[in-house]
Order: sequence, then structure tokens, then C-alpha cells
Amino acid sequence: MLQANQISSYIFRFQDTALPLPVSLYAVGRERKTSDYSHAGMTRKDRSGAYLFQYTVAGQAAIRINDQVFRLDAGTGFLVPFHSDYHYYIPEESCDYECLFLSFDGNEAAKCWSFFVSQLGSVHHFSEHSSPIRLANHIYQEASAKKISDAYKLSAFAYQFLMELYRYGKGLGMPKVWPEIVTQAVQLIDEHYHEMKSLDELAHRLGVSKYHLIKLFNRSMGKTPVEYLTRKRMEKAVELLRTTTWSLEQISQEIGYADVNYFSKVFRKSLGIPPGRLRKDYDSYDFMFD
Repeated sequence: MLQANQISSYIFRFQDTALPLPVSLYAVGRERKTSDYSHAGMTRKDRSGAYLFQYTVAGQAAIRINDQVFRLDAGTGFLVPFHSDYHYYIPEESCDYECLFLSFDGNEAAKCWSFFVSQLGSVHHFSEHSSPIRLANHIYQEASAKKISDAYKLSAFAYQFLMELYRYGKGLGMPKVWPEIVTQAVQLIDEHYHEMKSLDELAHRLGVSKYHLIKLFNRSMGKTPVEYLTRKRMEKAVELLRTTTWSLEQISQEIGYADVNYFSKVFRKSLGIPPGRLRKDYDSYDFMFD
């Protein structure tokens, strides 16, 4: 979680392209606001790409698009022309808002915006496990780690993201519909992975036996709850290794491991390399978890 009123964004300027690109990523970032958050498309003075995709990570905001007002709760996303008739802001009943955003230039972005609105509406709820949101987080992490080094790689990421929006709009990039117990288990792990002690604790919170939970979870997710918890922790570990200077001990404790040696063992088993190697040679590795 970002600190209050913090923005971590990356704006790209590459001059080495010999050919016009059909789409390119202008900026990617995350921000958290608790006050003074208001942007109107028709009067914005800041510069960005021609189209803006924004996803609510936590908290609540609101957006007016033309004459309609939508709540931006956690999990909602919108795609708009950057300078158009919209206004997003933090309403009086909310005190916190965190979002992930990407902005684009190029003809393909315009086509995707038309498709998005026609298929998904002005504002749409995305699971954090859906392919567009997983990819958006991956692009942000790559930018944070300074791994986007040229315009062509940037364009490839932008094009891939638009293709995932197309796939999602056609029903191909959505997570499967899970039983309610599995949905609750995933939510608990996503929110409390750093403090969860055991499978027994998870099953107790859900009011089911751990054997029933394992069977149902594995049937729906293709992995056990413990395997999913480990993956969640490894995702966070990779992000922290790439974007912070924290020690392995700090990272280990942050993601829920009291013993740094055990954390290193699990990391190596999961990703095939020790955490120190990833931090030292992160340009040589590219992980996007399934």
C-alpha cells in the first residue's frame, strides 16, 4: 500500500523509433489519495496519452462520464479519452482511494476504447485475478524495476494490454466462476497473506473442514490453498525485491515468513533462483505468475 497522497508514476519518452507505432504506453503508475483528488477531462492541464485506463485498488472514488455518475469501488475500472467530458474525484463519504493507471497513444487505443464501451460499459468491475489487471500490475512492476528500456518493448506491452481487454470483453480473459467458499478463501488470502499462520486458521475462518476446503479449492483453482498462499507471497516478494532496497529479512517478515532462511528456501523452490540473485540480475528474469 502506498503512503497517503503518494504517486509513483513512470512517463516514457523514447526517440529511437524509426516507424510509427500503432499503440504505445505513455505512462503507468499507482497513486493513493486521501484528499484534494479531482480531475476533469475537459480542463486538465497535465499531459498524458490520448486514452486513460484506471483501476481502483482500494478505497472509493466516483466518476462522472458525460451525464452519468458511477461509484469507483475496489475492483472497478474505466477507459476514457484523456481530454473528454469526465470528472473523477473522492466523494465526501470516502476518505481513501488507491488506483493503478495506464495511459496510451495510438490508433489501436482508440479502437479498443470503442470496443470497451460497447462491450463492458463506461465503468466495469474487474477481478484482480483477471488477465487485464494481472498484466497491468506486471507492467507497473516492470516500470518500477526500470526494465522497460526502449519504445518497442513499451509498444509491445501496450498492445498486449489492449489485446487482453479485447479477450476479456469476449469472455476469454475472465477468471472462472468459483464456489462461494473458494471466493471467500481467495479474498482472505489476498488480504491477509502476510499474517496467515496455517490452513487450519483459514478453514476455521470459513467455517469448513480443511479437507473439504482443499478438495473444493483444488478443483476450482488447480492448486491447494497453501500453494495459492505461497504464490501470493512470492508475487509480493518479487515486487519488493525489484522496487525496494529492503533487506531479505525485512521482505521475509513483510510477506509472512518469520525465518529468512525458510523464505529463501521457498523462494528458490518456487522460482528456481535465490532471492538475492533475482535482485542482483533482475534484468535477466521476467516473471508473470499464472
